[in-house]
Amino acid sequence: MPLRGLLAAAGATTAMAFGFGSLALTSVFIRPLEAEFGWSRADISLSYTLSSVGMAVGGLLWGRLSDRVSVKTLLFIGSAGMVIALAALSFASSLWQIYAANFVLGGLGFSCLYAPVLAVTGLWFDRRRGLAIGIVTAGGALGQGIMPYAANALIDGVGWRLAYAIMAVATMFMLAISMPAVQAPHVDRVVAAPVQSSARPDFQGGRVSPMALLSAAALFCCACMGFPLIHLTSFVTAVCGSSDVGSLSLLIAMLFGGIGRIAFGLLADRAGNLAAYALASFIQTACVAIYPALDQQLSLLALSSVFGFGFAGNMTCLILCVRQFAPAERFGQSLGIVMLIGWVGMGVGGYLGGIVYDSFGSYGPAFLLAFIAGAANLVVLGVLAASSGARAQRPCGRLPNPAMSL
Repeated sequence: MPLRGLLAAAGATTAMAFGFGSLALTSVFIRPLEAEFGWSRADISLSYTLSSVGMAVGGLLWGRLSDRVSVKTLLFIGSAGMVIALAALSFASSLWQIYAANFVLGGLGFSCLYAPVLAVTGLWFDRRRGLAIGIVTAGGALGQGIMPYAANALIDGVGWRLAYAIMAVATMFMLAISMPAVQAPHVDRVVAAPVQSSARPDFQGGRVSPMALLSAAALFCCACMGFPLIHLTSFVTAVCGSSDVGSLSLLIAMLFGGIGRIAFGLLADRAGNLAAYALASFIQTACVAIYPALDQQLSLLALSSVFGFGFAGNMTCLILCVRQFAPAERFGQSLGIVMLIGWVGMGVGGYLGGIVYDSFGSYGPAFLLAFIAGAANLVVLGVLAASSGARAQRPCGRLPNPAMSL
């Protein structure tokens, strides 16, 4: 592997870390915003929903423009969008400003980086594509843990406004030094991927297509994970009486999430994409069922490690499953649609968690809703496996080059 390929993968991993980390910051800013302005947790949680909607809408928009806009341009727009949004949050004094900045963070920021960095990574790695995508997406899990943990410490030390400002400066610096390395290989290295035989058209006889089932699975899967991603810190803080322990639980979940994304990428290379996805989803669903029964710091932190390991594998496996079931020439379009639905599920899960807490004064019913969503995801995956015979399938080869000007 040439050094330029490794640097491109490192830059892609950095983009994932700061992109997902920035979206997860809402989880630790709930506390100071609630204390200063008296806003409800549902109102504050809606900001994450709007960043998820921004990711969904932006993903489709930038995906359609990607064949006419260079990767360098997309990376510049996305980096600038993230930095501007984080900086704007440090000056916010009303809910609509919080909402607008988070929408820009997703729609003009991270969504503009997401597809290009995955596409460039795919072009450099001809073998062990699951492992490569797992490593890059592991950056997202690490960012989801490290950035909120660091922000929580900053909030306690310098206040929430300056904490947002420092996050903006750190993001600007890291993206400025890493994005120039995200470059595609020379044209003579890029070999167009043939249409894989396992990329099936719709089922016949009126049955639902594999991509429709996969989209439904993404909706339920992301709704299940959206609630703990936003409210885990607050839940553990309430149980243990310490915001430090609350932020530590999220950090542990994301550190183990980094391991999980790599591990499930390897598993997908060996056991198949759908089987790996189902296992990751099962672990995630089991964890949200167990959380309400725990009331000790050690057990909560231990379960957070298991939750992080399982939930994080879902993203790696979902990307690989889209590649397996979508025709190669429509991979980019299919990924954009599935991720749009997934981001909607993520936003709905996070928002419903806040509504349920405000209504019941407890996170128990919200964990129950998350479990129901996770169980529905497993049912859909079972239908998909039974309908397509995917349990007997081996994972497909390399990711195709999306219609993107490189």
